[in-house]
Amino acid sequence: MRIAVLHALFDIAGGTEKLALELARALDELGYDVEILTFYRDRSILERNINLLAPGRKPRVVAKPVPLSYRFLDVLSPGRFVRLKRLLAIKSSLKNVKKEHSYDLVFETCSNTPLNVDVSYIHFPVKIIASQRLGKSFAYRLYHSIVERYAMTIEGEPRLVFTNSSWTAKKILETYPEFKGKVHVLYPTVDIEYFNEVADRDRENLVVTVSRFTPEKGLDKILDVAAKMRDYKFVLAGSAERYSKPVLEDIERRVEKEGLDNVELLVNTPRDKLRELLGRAKYYLHPPYAEHFGIAVVEAMAAGCIPIVYRDGGAWFDIVSRVSDILGYSDVNEVPGIIRRIESDRVLYEELKNKSISVSKEFNYERFKSELSKYMNYLLETRIHS
Repeated sequence: MRIAVLHALFDIAGGTEKLALELARALDELGYDVEILTFYRDRSILERNINLLAPGRKPRVVAKPVPLSYRFLDVLSPGRFVRLKRLLAIKSSLKNVKKEHSYDLVFETCSNTPLNVDVSYIHFPVKIIASQRLGKSFAYRLYHSIVERYAMTIEGEPRLVFTNSSWTAKKILETYPEFKGKVHVLYPTVDIEYFNEVADRDRENLVVTVSRFTPEKGLDKILDVAAKMRDYKFVLAGSAERYSKPVLEDIERRVEKEGLDNVELLVNTPRDKLRELLGRAKYYLHPPYAEHFGIAVVEAMAAGCIPIVYRDGGAWFDIVSRVSDILGYSDVNEVPGIIRRIESDRVLYEELKNKSISVSKEFNYERFKSELSKYMNYLLETRIHS
């Protein structure tokens, strides 16, 4: 049984890329012949990100140079039009799969658009992102209109839709009500055991944030908290690419201007370094962004950090709210008060830390593989009888 996992690009080392690699790993361990089909702009970046997300493993990856349409946009405006370029790449991937006719099942994991494949894993519908049109400029609205229209040209009806949280599942059904009964939550796997190895270490007055350095994450808001809590060190760690430069420059400029010597930036942090960092931190603070799931949140919990997250999204409803209601905020100005409250009660601190570790264990790899196996049985049975 040959299975293709389509993931257009591994140009960053984020949760979406991690999901694709773990999906391929689980399918391989379940006995299937699995290949990851992708493109690369720079092969060294592809290899670096796969090694960062899957250290010590060698997944079977069939990689080709990005299509001409992608290269044209990349030359026209480097570091921009990311969503459109990914859609262009996935359209080329679908063409390649149809030409080959050699795969029994096809999973697609990055377009965030339902396609004519067996399984679409939708992290968040691109239609919603496009329709929000967060920018006010004409150029921004025009770009998102193009993204939305192009997504519609490749839309299809998968046999199943997987997603990362109950919160996202609701958003998908609001956008595609015709998929009722097809949308299922398959929580991404998190390396619980790896991060749990540092859970019992001594803690410092350290607050860690892990995120891609992209504009929509609102990482500058973490500086608002750092400015009010000079007795704590704040570390912002995460992956960065060309389009991250303005975000990093804005943060660095503000750190220097306000004299925030308690703030440190770590870019493209190695996995072992990240674990060591989380093993020293008391708290994990996620920026004010409705995270669709939040792998970094669960990693931090497994490492023994108490998570504090924005009171919306899958990271809140499916993860942190199960630890305690006091760990959510609607405005970052609430965060210092949350931390001070916990710090004033040692018993509460220990309870929250232990509960965080306990909840994190529900998102382990074996659970992910077991759930996936159940869906594979359905896919194979319905395929045989169709």
